Amino acid sequence: MKRRTFLKTALAAGAGLAVSTGPWFLRHGLAESPIKYGVLIPLTGGLAELAADQKVATEIAIEEINASGGILGRSVELVLRDTEFNAAVARRKAIEALERDKINYFTGACSGFEEMTFADLAKKRGILYFNLPQFMLDNKKNFWKYSFGLNLTPFQTAAAGAKWAANHVKGDRWHLLADNYSWPKMWVPAYEHWAKVAHKNFTGVTWAPFPTNDYSTYIPQVRAKNPDVLFTVTWGSGQINLIKQMHEFGMAKQTKVLFGVSDIPWAMAAGAGSFEGMYAGMPWYWKLEDKYAASKEFNKKFFAKTKRMAAAYGQTAYETPKLLAEVTNEVKSMDPAKLRKALEGRKVQYLKSPTVIRPCDHAAVQECYFMKGKSKTDMSNRFDFFTVEQSVGGDDLLESCALKGLG
Repeated sequence: MKRRTFLKTALAAGAGLAVSTGPWFLRHGLAESPIKYGVLIPLTGGLAELAADQKVATEIAIEEINASGGILGRSVELVLRDTEFNAAVARRKAIEALERDKINYFTGACSGFEEMTFADLAKKRGILYFNLPQFMLDNKKNFWKYSFGLNLTPFQTAAAGAKWAANHVKGDRWHLLADNYSWPKMWVPAYEHWAKVAHKNFTGVTWAPFPTNDYSTYIPQVRAKNPDVLFTVTWGSGQINLIKQMHEFGMAKQTKVLFGVSDIPWAMAAGAGSFEGMYAGMPWYWKLEDKYAASKEFNKKFFAKTKRMAAAYGQTAYETPKLLAEVTNEVKSMDPAKLRKALEGRKVQYLKSPTVIRPCDHAAVQECYFMKGKSKTDMSNRFDFFTVEQSVGGDDLLESCALKGLG
């Protein structure tokens, strides 16, 4: 089945549905009502491909949770809502899920504006919210004591890339090409900080207007800076076109190009071998199955459902319900205060190396993986875009909580 055909079928079936998965004894035993696990993601719109992977990954996790006894002895039901990649719709659907559907767990988002919308609702209602995309709630302005997430923060991802470049790439001149909006701007302090730590010359940022799908005006400006390392922070269709234009302008042969964060859908859209000679950061990649048995099992189940490999956004969507089930069964309660106490400082491991939830800001201390793009001829299958080169992790990739005003 082609990817687009699968997406249309899967999203049509999934949007707005409540899905109960699990053994008969959980679904019908003791007349207990199911625990409702709410996921609000953009099943339609510009990030639908990533959201499709979030959906399937969540379904796999819930199937596993129910097969092992559910949560507090009750089956888990997935309540899935489409935010339509629209802030107003995201807010309305979240309120409906909370008030009408009475979800017990509030999770989701695939973008920053959804994340902020959901975190704000959680804060006003005094409830727990678990974020799926990059975690941007780890600062004094946006922090909420019951907001968590297992993904990297923007600062942390940038710091990982800078630390990797300092240790593995020759040359002192660093430059950044990025889209001009709030998310990429969160990366800049990390590049500036690590340039000083590593004694590199950070020559600044070339900002491209957002949104843009054509970087041809800005690549010559970057070339004029003569960087030894070129970091980029883009996403979606913009990144797809930038990947192609890096080759068209010969940048991949002139400098070390590191896409701060990327994912399989963008590589697939750019074409086989599209990342050849370039690098990308990722919180997880399917080839980690070579090191972690849990990733291999997850990939097997995901591929059986979709005939493709999951994006990294699938990793956090899978791990989040597993963690919440584990913690809830441990404390024998869904009370936010009890869950918070059990989550803060917790060390977890599911599809990758261990992650620790830092108590003071709820940032997830973890490894970021750096990939080297393969040529078309070196790809063993249509998903094999990268070789996993190295990983970078540690608490030093995050700003201190004292600096954030949270210490």
